[in-house]
Amino acid sequence: MNDLDQMLGAVRAMPADARLADMEDAVMMGVAKRRDQMTARRSLMLAGIMAIGIGWMGSIVPATPAQASPLPIGMSDYAPSRLLGQ
Repeated sequence: MNDLDQMLGAVRAMPADARLADMEDAVMMGVAKRRDQMTARRSLMLAGIMAIGIGWMGSIVPATPAQASPLPIGMSDYAPSRLLGQ
């Protein structure tokens, strides 16, 4: 056990690595990046769930019966063929 105590004492006496001084900034940047990723993922999941729910409700709720338009699609009352009476 004394060998282990001596080894730990030697490690404790060694100077700290200079890279450890900048470790806090790197860790905090990683935490912020992870938080942003989780926020984006939650937003995407919420949008997907809402789209599925709205689509499902739209398929269940009865709609008004379909009716044909009196004019062809995109034909205006001011179209030349309408104005000339054709």
